[in-house]
Amino acid sequence: MTLKPARSYLAGFLVLPAVAVVVLAMIVPLGYALVMSLFDFGPGQESSGVFVGLRNYVAFFHDRVALGSLGITLIFTVAALTLELGIGIGMAVLLSGLPARLSKLLRAIYSMPLLVSPIIVGLIWRYLYDPTFGLVYQWLRAFGLEHRFGGLSEPGSALFSIIVADVWQTTPFILLVITSGLATVPHEVYESAKMDGAGFWRTMIRITLPMIGRVILLVTLIRGTDAFRVFDIIYALTGGGPANSTMSLSIYAFKQGFQQYEMGYAMAISLLTMLVLVILFAPLVRKSTYMERS
Repeated sequence: MTLKPARSYLAGFLVLPAVAVVVLAMIVPLGYALVMSLFDFGPGQESSGVFVGLRNYVAFFHDRVALGSLGITLIFTVAALTLELGIGIGMAVLLSGLPARLSKLLRAIYSMPLLVSPIIVGLIWRYLYDPTFGLVYQWLRAFGLEHRFGGLSEPGSALFSIIVADVWQTTPFILLVITSGLATVPHEVYESAKMDGAGFWRTMIRITLPMIGRVILLVTLIRGTDAFRVFDIIYALTGGGPANSTMSLSIYAFKQGFQQYEMGYAMAISLLTMLVLVILFAPLVRKSTYMERS
């Protein structure tokens, strides 16, 4: 009877260093950011800063550019995530119906954008969107539509152009995860549905999607949080322009901290970004936990 408590204490002792490292890696930077957000590190005050309390947080809700960047971030997250889920799930289902070797080959080819960093992806798509030499405009000229699409140079089309580039890079991630989920669905279920006369769409809605629901929820959580923190690809393509039309919260925090030298305000924006993330995706975490337990 005395061995079990001893083993539990030993297990806790062995795990303690790893837990301590994780806690320090999370709590210390978070605490430092929280403290800095309560100070004004504007021009002439970089060394020590002036304590301003919650003024930086209040300033966020009176800053039109900041509120606009919040809206742009939400639009980007919803649009990119919706397209990536739709395309990724659709392609995973289609590829799963192909012969094994062909399916693996196509998945390997389509997964190549995942090997490229977002900055490089941004540079690639900046060239593709070039009005003179870009492949996108060459296609548009073939149909006489080059004047109807502003690409990265007009506020009305810049965000859409970035979403397309992001979908191109990150949809393969969803494809791979959904494919692994489809592999867990028993073939007997599909055979029974086929014997009952169920068609493709009925099988998809009634069997496939419910049985991989937890996988879809997980990939939505991972990809959604990543999309909300988007920085690299926007910075490489537009830097937040034109006219702040692609200014995400991460880009705005970066500019406030490293271009305007308002480090306290930048920290406040970053913490508010994290708070919005928690509010948006906490229900998904609870749902995922409930599905795992049930």
